[in-house]
Amino acid sequence: MQEFLLGFDARELWLDVGRQWDASRRGLYLLREDARKPLATDARVWPSLFGEGLPESERERLGLRDASRPEWTGPNAPLWDDLERMRSDLSALGAVRKQPHALIAVSWLWDGRPEEGAWQGVPYREQTVPSVREEGWRFLGFDVADGGFISGLTNCGYTETEAPSLRAQWARHLNEHHLLGDLEQALEFRDASDERVPEHAPFFVFGLWLIQP
Repeated sequence: MQEFLLGFDARELWLDVGRQWDASRRGLYLLREDARKPLATDARVWPSLFGEGLPESERERLGLRDASRPEWTGPNAPLWDDLERMRSDLSALGAVRKQPHALIAVSWLWDGRPEEGAWQGVPYREQTVPSVREEGWRFLGFDVADGGFISGLTNCGYTETEAPSLRAQWARHLNEHHLLGDLEQALEFRDASDERVPEHAPFFVFGLWLIQP
């Protein structure tokens, strides 16, 4: 098993969870429907302070509509490849930086699948700054997502037919943020997602790490 650090982001902690995750959305996208606040590599699930995934009303309120953002933040967008450069740009964002948020890192846990040479749709293993995880970063859990960070855990809807059996199998393994805590289970869910949602395959196991609350 190899781990590659893919990048960094600043994610919101202020949105009303009940409004963002009403019963209808939970029923469609969650296997553990009582998850306190779903988190993910996917900014559509856990919005970024830089605008990705934020409701339009929040973008307007916080002045993000006209905010300048670098065209290039790194090869694994919307992640940033340089933590300090991200911090610097965040400090210039005005009102949004004063909202409760978390700085996170995303890593990729690779067990040899897919094999090298069949890398279409696979995250880029380019240098990041820092290049490895640092002591003190707190593990939030494993997400399973495609190469564009669309989460197979929280953003690939479960049909009424398949949801009951999947909930019976997986709900007890998901933490309060709808993330998996065991790597072997995450790899198993990855393989199952490749079969269940082939249009997004291949899926990958990503680790979410809290750098600073």
